[in-house]
Amino acid sequence: MPAVVLSVDFDNMIARVDYGDGIAREVLIGIDGERVSRGDIVMVHAGVIISKLSSDAVEEHIEFLKDVLGEDASKAIKAYESILELAKSLKKEV
Repeated sequence: MPAVVLSVDFDNMIARVDYGDGIAREVLIGIDGERVSRGDIVMVHAGVIISKLSSDAVEEHIEFLKDVLGEDASKAIKAYESILELAKSLKKEV
């Protein structure tokens, strides 16, 4: 599941992320912590960050969901679009 990094605790290898629903959750950092920073889009599986994603990759996934699911994808697409907007705004703050 994609999410946006809100903050990083390097000492404990924990990050707070938002899955696009406005709720902050703690996850473990399962990749090199130096590569994760506020505003990054990451892939989270079972509460662990397993990779970083580019904005382009998220946009491609949105298009894929539209093609495959059509109107049924609206809820997922809204979450993905929220992730992109939040990531852009957090990167501007840095």
